[in-house]
Amino acid sequence: ENHFQGLQSWLASYIVYGRHSEASTADKWDSVSDLENYLKEFKQHSLRNPIVEQVVTETLRVVKDIWQQYGNGVKDFFDEIHVELGREMKNTAEDRKKISDQVIENENTNLRIKSLLAELKNDPQIDNVRPYSPIQQEALKIFEDGVLSSDIEIPDDIIKISKTAQPSSSELQRYKLWLEQKYRSPYTGEMIPLSKLFTTEYEIEHIIPQSRYFDDSFNNKVICESSVNKLKDNQIGLEFIKNHHGETVETGFGKSVKVFETNDYEDFVKTHYIKNRSKRNKLLMEDIPEKMIERQINDTRYISKFISSVLSNIVRAEKDDDGINSKNLIPGNGKITTILKRDWGLNDIWNDLILPRFERMNKLTNSEAFTEYNAKHQKQLPKVPLEYSKNFQPKRIDHRHHALDALVVACASRDHLNLLNNKFAKSNTRFDLNRKLRKFEKVVYNHPKSGERIEREIPKEFLKPWNNFTVDARNSLENIVISFKQNLRVINKATNYFEKWVETNGTKTKKTVQQNNGDNWAIRKPMHKETVSGKVELARIKVPKDKILTATRKSLDTSFDLKTIESITDTGIQKILINYLASKDNNPELAFSPEGIEDMNKNILLYNDGIMHQPIYKVRVFEIGSKFPLGETINKKNKYVEAAKGTNLFFAIYQDENDKRSFETIPLNIVIERQKQGLSSVPETNDKGNSLLFYLSPNDLVYVPTEEETINQSSIGFTNLSYEQKKRLYNVNDFSSTCYFTPNHVAKAIAPKEIDLNYDKKKNKTTGSFDTKTASIEGIQIKDVCIPLKVDRLGNIKLINDKI
Repeated sequence: ENHFQGLQSWLASYIVYGRHSEASTADKWDSVSDLENYLKEFKQHSLRNPIVEQVVTETLRVVKDIWQQYGNGVKDFFDEIHVELGREMKNTAEDRKKISDQVIENENTNLRIKSLLAELKNDPQIDNVRPYSPIQQEALKIFEDGVLSSDIEIPDDIIKISKTAQPSSSELQRYKLWLEQKYRSPYTGEMIPLSKLFTTEYEIEHIIPQSRYFDDSFNNKVICESSVNKLKDNQIGLEFIKNHHGETVETGFGKSVKVFETNDYEDFVKTHYIKNRSKRNKLLMEDIPEKMIERQINDTRYISKFISSVLSNIVRAEKDDDGINSKNLIPGNGKITTILKRDWGLNDIWNDLILPRFERMNKLTNSEAFTEYNAKHQKQLPKVPLEYSKNFQPKRIDHRHHALDALVVACASRDHLNLLNNKFAKSNTRFDLNRKLRKFEKVVYNHPKSGERIEREIPKEFLKPWNNFTVDARNSLENIVISFKQNLRVINKATNYFEKWVETNGTKTKKTVQQNNGDNWAIRKPMHKETVSGKVELARIKVPKDKILTATRKSLDTSFDLKTIESITDTGIQKILINYLASKDNNPELAFSPEGIEDMNKNILLYNDGIMHQPIYKVRVFEIGSKFPLGETINKKNKYVEAAKGTNLFFAIYQDENDKRSFETIPLNIVIERQKQGLSSVPETNDKGNSLLFYLSPNDLVYVPTEEETINQSSIGFTNLSYEQKKRLYNVNDFSSTCYFTPNHVAKAIAPKEIDLNYDKKKNKTTGSFDTKTASIEGIQIKDVCIPLKVDRLGNIKLINDKI
């Protein structure tokens, strides 16, 4: 009974109702074929969550490929499987909304803190401010939260500023002055001036010491006097007060503070942390509750759910291992990877990997806004200007962060898991694990009260898995090739069922039977966008070959600038709207707001040369494009639709007798018709008789050769590309009239138009249109020279077409 104390409600339900239903998955797979059989028999929709099903099946396919390539499919190749599991998979929609809202609030806080630090740096009375220091950002957040969580009366304008992501300069100055004398040390009640916050006089302090229990969360941190922190040592907050209440502590420079009496401390905490229950409870905690330890252990033990039980079949021991989760499956979580990445030097490696992108932005913007020199590391580090920092996370800009996390999970042992999940928070085993896994450092200091010289060893960072671990990690990450799962299925045979009366043994009963007449095809992509357009002909508009002119009715709104107005089919309405927009200083947001449209229609005579006109709320807007008819019947053949987003699946590259390439995007309706006839999705020749060289689809991998490699392609070793060559790997992003590509590692942009940004010598300025994709590199159109490659799940590359 005690074994299951402190469980979350969903977890308790799982244990009561779910464990036996999953016991059927407990098995032992001795070969790759066992795993393949499981995948073949896996029933779609059996987990009632298509995303989870995709993750599970793709994970198993990756494991299968590793087993085959590195283990030759031999039995018991894997000793252990380590897996990082998300803790939020079972949250309800309401819980997910709360988490999402909290993320937004935290992001606003982070931006405000950075802005405030930048403001403090300009104040000569405030010492040692470093706006981009994570430690100082955290200290200021704790300081702010301590003030806002207290029972003091907060003016409305201050409340507004405290919820603003990027306050104005004047608001920041007012906020700074208001905060200055509001934070008090939780152990002494003494005021901590904002102007001294970043000096050595004060430190961030863990209420529950990390030496006893790993909790690096915001709610386990306060700010107090450095000397008080040393005296507190590895005691919990209330425990420290009870042991040292009323003592005087020297803080240096002839100053001293007095530790709270127990009753005063409890009153202070209840008053000053009235709005932060979690921090208040920790400050009033005298010991680590058993339930708190058990909750973390049980979360780790049972949160693995389905994927762990399936992966356990690969590493299950022959004896004493018949549970749902094998004893050889080690589950980890994000908290563990965060701590180990920091201690193993992988955060520094990550900064080195992404730094070239930031340095390139410096060069293109002719500034130093994207890097900052770090005196501690003696080198430049990536930095994001404040205006681009909202929702920015350094690890999310590069796909290799998944590999980085996987590396940490693979190297984290069961001992790491037990120590960091506080399994032995109340036993001597914790001390032994600390000695085994962590580096210890000798510290010498004088006791704050007695002045006695004290020497002791304290645990610091975790030891690296092996001596050259950091170097090996860097080399591996530099040479990783990202592969993407593709979904190019357009049609497949469908099986329809219907009910009919069937006579059995002289009795008619209604049964569900399969339809066998004719072919039934299911189209697995949207055929077109919802908007239907009509074909129009306008004498003033010249339409290129293979294009048509269509018009769509659209409501007036603030998007109607001069360019949009010029695309209205009715020139009379055009004139009215142009005159009206000019009267509003060509400001569409003012002119075509709901109030602005009403004003225009009331005074329409003014904008139509004194001639009356019907009120204008909707207009027909034309565009030139490659739309296709909605159907073939009379009422559909003159209605046109545009291909839906994501339905351009094949970009054909043809080549003439002179080796000159030409390009064509194959419309979805053509692809569907060809596949129904059993033909290749892409025609072998185009209208000009040019032969198909190759075709590309979204997420396909291509190599962009240098000028020398273009002349001598045989010099490129595609199965063993160098680090510099891998920088020239791109993935197809999308295409219409042209084809756009994304560098293989890039996941998100640092700043707007980052990837497409380049210096235009003719215009003598930087130009660009897209955040994460581009059509050219070094002034060359990628589609003109690219070489298509095939990459498998493990990053192995091979050439598709040796005739290119």
